[in-house]
Amino acid sequence: MTEHAEEGVDESARREVTPLPSRSRCWALAAASALVVAATYWMALQPGAADAQTDVVRWINDPPEPFGAVLAVTNSLLRPVPLTVIALALVVWIVLTVRGSDRWEVLRAMLLAYALSEAITQILKRTAEQPRPTASIAGLDVHGYPTEPHGHAYPSAHTSVAVGLLTAMWPWLTWPQRAVGVVIASLVALNRLYIGAHWPLDVLGGAAIGLLSGSLCWLVAARWPIRRSTVG
Repeated sequence: MTEHAEEGVDESARREVTPLPSRSRCWALAAASALVVAATYWMALQPGAADAQTDVVRWINDPPEPFGAVLAVTNSLLRPVPLTVIALALVVWIVLTVRGSDRWEVLRAMLLAYALSEAITQILKRTAEQPRPTASIAGLDVHGYPTEPHGHAYPSAHTSVAVGLLTAMWPWLTWPQRAVGVVIASLVALNRLYIGAHWPLDVLGGAAIGLLSGSLCWLVAARWPIRRSTVG
């Protein structure tokens, strides 16, 4: 009887353990992401970087249909207030579907990913000091956004935070949640190009920062896991 009970507890504990990527994979993703960040930072600072990206920015600022229709429809949903509401709804959905200590793992991953993504992004913005496309290309349609967004271009903070949060929480998400998260993060990145706030290198660098932050969150979860206390 006791053996069966112990087996049941062991099986229940195994079900509660969320499979994290191996540490070697975490370090590999972190290293690859860091290399992309370094490469995009270097390219963004090169003379002529803006000219080399201008055609892409102009194309996505006024894209062909049906791509243009998708970006136009989602544009209103990705402004600060609607985007915050969508993000909060997604967070509530995720938190309500996880159980036990996994809920605390998700909350820690969210906070850590946000802090890391923002910190890395803001440091690079202040060292790169790259002007935004709206300040460099005449005639861009900002699609309802300010014509002169504040701050520097490289890298995209919206993209780094969106990708960072998604990556950090990935092991605890269901497949529908992963699909929704990928769609939202992708639309956020595309929207930053659509409104002329960022260059392609900004978005690529921001995505790499997000992957780097998320992979570091996995390493933290593997090294210092949160375990739900049990009685008995």
